[in-house]
Amino acid sequence: MTALTIAPIEMAELRARAAYEEGKLLVAFAGSADSRAMASIDSLLKELHGEMLRSAVPEVTLDFREFDFMNSSCFKAFVVWISNLRELESAKQYRISFRSDPNKHWQRRSLDALRCFGVDLIRIET
Repeated sequence: MTALTIAPIEMAELRARAAYEEGKLLVAFAGSADSRAMASIDSLLKELHGEMLRSAVPEVTLDFREFDFMNSSCFKAFVVWISNLRELESAKQYRISFRSDPNKHWQRRSLDALRCFGVDLIRIET
């Protein structure tokens, strides 16, 4: 695999970092995402999508276990990302796995809603 070009998010309230792990791409989120983080999340997801298409890695894992809160504006960025993935021909689509914290109720509700946008592409781990 070539060098990863996804810029991390390094804000006071939100951190996100991407790395290859066991042949998959892992993006770990920590902190909270409100309207101040919207542009950073949108940019990260666009870079992530490009990296997945370029590398042809079959799955990306988003680790939300340390992700405490995400507002609706940031949530919409994930919906757009998944919608863009669904529009690809099936041979170019990749899978998305979310690692969640079952004690964070917002994650259960939000990730279940995201899964509805790509039932055959999204898996939720608790």
